Amino acid sequence: MKHLLLFALIISSLFSDIKWEKDFNTAQKKAIEENKPILVFMERLNPPCRWCEKMKNTTLKDKIIEEIINSNFIAVKVAREKKEYPSSLKAKYVPTTFFLTKDGKLIGKSVGYWDVKDFKTDLLYVLKRSKH
Repeated sequence: MKHLLLFALIISSLFSDIKWEKDFNTAQKKAIEENKPILVFMERLNPPCRWCEKMKNTTLKDKIIEEIINSNFIAVKVAREKKEYPSSLKAKYVPTTFFLTKDGKLIGKSVGYWDVKDFKTDLLYVLKRSKH
């Protein structure tokens, strides 16, 4: 029974995570192909940012947040210190979540950690703005 439960947990986690693209350029190409806005989650890796980790392990693990992002955005995580993203994306604080058009124009951004309810509000607001 323990093995069955463990197997079920592993399988469910495979299908419920946010589908992160490997880099910004890949994300932008996919955004153009699928006609979707881009969500860029900028974090600090070295030293690890505790608020980035909290956001990734709570808010971005919420099933509703995952569904909204996977259905409506092309998502990519970038490390602020690696600078493998457009120079126009500047973040004084991390985490910062940028919302861009498929062409890379800024729609908006959220600075810092956000709980599920507030981040969901931001996502829905950005989606509404991106339709104009």
